Order: sequence, then C-alpha cells, then structure tokens
Amino acid sequence: MGTLRSRLASLRPTVGQVPGSASDCDAEEAPSGIASFRDRLGRHALTTRRSKPRGQSRLSDEALADRIEGRLVSAGLIRCEVTLPFSTRHGSQSIGEELETALEFFGHEHGTVVFMDTETTGLAGGTGTVIFLLGLARIVHEGLHLAQLLMTTFAGESALLKAAREFIEGAGTLVSYNGKSFDHPLLTTRYRLAGMADPFDCLTHIDLLHHTRRAFRNAWPDCSLRTAERRLLVLDRVNDLPGAEAPQCWFDWIRFGTPEGLVRVIEHNRADVVSLAALPRALRHGYENPQTMRTDIGAVARHYHRQSDESAAYEYLLAHRAHLDARAALDLARLARRRGNWTLAVKIWQELSRRDDHEALERLAKYYEHVARDIATALVHTRRLRDLDGAEERHLRRERRLLARGAEARLRT
Repeated sequence: MGTLRSRLASLRPTVGQVPGSASDCDAEEAPSGIASFRDRLGRHALTTRRSKPRGQSRLSDEALADRIEGRLVSAGLIRCEVTLPFSTRHGSQSIGEELETALEFFGHEHGTVVFMDTETTGLAGGTGTVIFLLGLARIVHEGLHLAQLLMTTFAGESALLKAAREFIEGAGTLVSYNGKSFDHPLLTTRYRLAGMADPFDCLTHIDLLHHTRRAFRNAWPDCSLRTAERRLLVLDRVNDLPGAEAPQCWFDWIRFGTPEGLVRVIEHNRADVVSLAALPRALRHGYENPQTMRTDIGAVARHYHRQSDESAAYEYLLAHRAHLDARAALDLARLARRRGNWTLAVKIWQELSRRDDHEALERLAKYYEHVARDIATALVHTRRLRDLDGAEERHLRRERRLLARGAEARLRT
C-alpha cells in the first residue's frame, strides 16, 4: 500500500500540465529520446510558422479596398462589383449564350438566377469554418452582375450575411458547383449562428457538380470544377491560386495585413463564379451530343425521367440505341414495354440474352410465358437462367410450372 501511495505522489505534480510546456521537465532532465523528439517538434514548428514579411507595414482596410478595386461598405467588409456583358468570353463560351435555356434544362423555373461560390477558412465545414469571401452573381439586363463580399475581420460576418441577403432578393434559382454539399450548408450554419434566417434556403438549387457527375463520371478522371472547365469550356487557368491555399492567404491578412494573397483569392473566386455562368450551355451540349462528348447516355436518360419526362427519356435512348450499355438498353426495353412496343422490347432482350444477361433472359421467359403463350420457348430461357444462376428458387418454380403446363397441353391434344 505504501509503495502504491508513493508512486501516486510522484505522479501528482504532473497532473494538469501540458506536454511541452514550461512546467514540464527541462530537456536536460528528460530522457534523451524525449528531448530529441521535442527538439524535432520545435524545429518543425519554426519552419512551418509564417512570419511577417520584413519592411512591410500592415495595410488598412481602405487601402486594401483600393488595391482590389472595391469599396469598404461597413466595418470589416469590402464589396467588389463588376458587370460583365453577355458577350464576354470564358474559354470557348460566351457567358450569356443560351444561358436561360440551358438553366431551364437543368431545372430553373422562375425568378432571377443567382450564382454562388465561397472561399472559407477551412475545407472541412462545421461551426468553426467561416466564409471570408462570398462570390455572388445574377443575371441583369446588361449582363452578369458580380459582387464579391470580402471580410477583413471576423467582425464583418454579420454585414456579409446581410449584404448577401439583399443581393439575392427576388431570386428563384441558385446555381453552384458542389454547393449542395458544402457551400450552402455552411451558409446555413453561419446564418443560424448569427441568429438570421437563411435566405438561400427557399431557392431552387442547381448544383452543376451533380449534373456533371451524372454525365461524365465514367469518362473523366474526376469531376472537379477545373476538369469541367478544361473538358467543357476548353479553359485552363494560368497562374491560378489553388483553392486549398485560399484560407492561408486570408489568415496572412488577418495576422500581418499582407494583401498579395487576397488579391489572388479575389481573382480565383471571380473566375469560379463566371464559370458557373458559362458551364450550363456547355454541359447541356454534352447531354445532347453523347457520342462526341463520351456522355453516359443511360444516366442522362434517367435525368430526363426524374424530371417527369418519360417520353423524353424514351426518345433519347431510342435516338442513341446503337451506343447503349446493358443497363441503358434494359431501360429502353422497359420504356418500350410500357408503351406496348413489344417488338422493340423483345429485340433488345434477345440481343442482351446472347451475352447471357440474366435480366434479359428472365424478361424473355416471362414474355413467352405470359404474353406470347409459347411454353416451349419460355422453358428454353428458364433453363438457361437455371444453369447460369444455379438453384435460384424462382427459376426452379418457373421451370416446374412450365413443365406442368406443357404436360397439360399435350394431354389436351
């Protein structure tokens, strides 16, 4: 007991101390391995910690506003605005060319369209992540009106959220790229923490990432915005700031007042927002020209179907029938069957059955049993299924039923 008490007493002075703090044992008193590890950690911290550039004084908010061609609209918030004519080129596209028609294709119904992209203090989301730059644009008579709201301090967040609410007033549709998973949920969190209602929540949200993935996930290495720009807009940004570096640029401003990184963040965000206005037409072109764009035809047809336009899905699959994979071909056969076009449906099933497609064989077995009343042919397809699927109970039941019906027919004759 005494030994245990003495051991506890020897540990008690260290309770509550933070490893590496001044209250820890000195390096001389620590085992060599611990001291060496602590030294390595210290050197790493020194090499990764950013320091203020020598000879550079902190820039004021007013001077920063001038630097980025914006204006200080309230304490902690700078607003940059520009209106781009619809004829403005962005890669291979003009930003206004067939824009409304393309947006309607992807779900826009009424009201003004707003485009949105954010730059944040982190990429993980959550209550600790702040939007320090909010890029917004809307269609106006003169072209695409773009506003970028930049927080210069954390105190500017309330003004940013209010300015965003005013900018989107009267809008009916929000367009983003990955906004449903990241940007909008983060905005919702910031509005909630500020005690405000989320004005974006009532808008129809078109997330172009979802439509891009649907069409090209099997053809592209990834569906990032940069890849979509290169593939659809023939646009490859030169000296663009990687989005992952944006948080550090803002923190450099907060700590040291250095504006160089923020200038690049503003340019990066502006290009992102403009891409949102240029992509819809190019993306729709990919949907309508699947052979040249290597589009997933079946996925696009399912998009039509989800839009409650079964006829469009059927016509789309029929027009590109020669290029359908097995799943898309089965979708076409199903839609043909629902329209009473048994000739087309059976032809598709027969083509797929030659590749031992299980669903096609089962469809043929059902068709010849219940529609064509051809018991012998139904039995042939059922036995092929039995051989392919093993002892699948439903195939065995169908085989027994067909054998019994065949025997009854022979007795009647």
